[in-house]
Amino acid sequence: MTKKIRIINAFERLGQRIKNSMNHEFLTYLVFLSIAIAIWYLNALNKDYTADLTFMVKYTDLPEDKVLVNAPLQRLTLTINAQGFTLLKYRFGLIFYPVTLDASYQTLRRNSNAPQGEYYLSPQSVFDRIAAQLGSDIKLRFVAPDTLKFLFSETIRKDIPVKSALQLQFEKGFLPRGDMLIEPQKVTVTGPQALIDTMQYVYTRAKVFKKLKNTLKTTVGLQPVNQLRYSIDEVNVVLVVERHTEAAISVPIESVNVPEGLTMKVFPGSVTVNCMVPVIDYEKLQSYMFRAVADYASIKDVKDSQVKVKVAILRMPDYVTDVKFHPKNVDFIIEK
Repeated sequence: MTKKIRIINAFERLGQRIKNSMNHEFLTYLVFLSIAIAIWYLNALNKDYTADLTFMVKYTDLPEDKVLVNAPLQRLTLTINAQGFTLLKYRFGLIFYPVTLDASYQTLRRNSNAPQGEYYLSPQSVFDRIAAQLGSDIKLRFVAPDTLKFLFSETIRKDIPVKSALQLQFEKGFLPRGDMLIEPQKVTVTGPQALIDTMQYVYTRAKVFKKLKNTLKTTVGLQPVNQLRYSIDEVNVVLVVERHTEAAISVPIESVNVPEGLTMKVFPGSVTVNCMVPVIDYEKLQSYMFRAVADYASIKDVKDSQVKVKVAILRMPDYVTDVKFHPKNVDFIIEK
């Protein structure tokens, strides 16, 4: 039994030696193969190759008195010749930057038979400017597309009011005192007349302010509109916020637009105005600060006893908010 075990052990040791020898030879083979591949690869990268690469393009010095109607190409395909190492850097994004093209009046060209407002950069101009921006180790062969077209529209300028797009949420018991102050109140807008003529306001960017209980002072940007340029990029906003309380006050009704020789009496003769008023102004709130009117001209049939005259509030202090009143309509009598 012991003899059999020795024979088995001997075969196992022999197998292990063969295996170790094979592993060593295989590893040696892999090392030399890797070195050969690396040498071949480095040798290949030292050679020159021609390849197509896509570059972002940035346009500068566009005419200020015109607005660009079309969207010019943002990418160009460049056929370049360079060493493999250089091409590899571009392929893997190790070198990346946009090419810049001057699109000023000095470089733009226009065909006499082209549509109004159409300009272009000549192929030679595009080629030369791009070639000058590439490294000395790169040769530019071709640019696609080689002609870049621009469609401009005549522009006008107009001062347009700024309107807030802010979303305001107030702490309980707090409200704004007066209107929001936007400085400047207007901005100069430059762009196509057809577009500017439809604009009533330039809006601020949307922004949310929550639990306001102190005066808001902030700077906010303007909402961009395609094809339009603003004289400024942002405006200053001020909104006074104060603690408010509810107030109720009786205001006499005044009859207006009554024909000469007639008298209109209304019943009741006053309305109750409910509003929110800053606490600091509560004591000075008086009925004369409001004006409630019943307009004779609004009565369709003065002989109809069922008809009532509508009441309107024409004047109120600028610091009161959330104004409600009743009654909205009152009875009347016309006397000569």
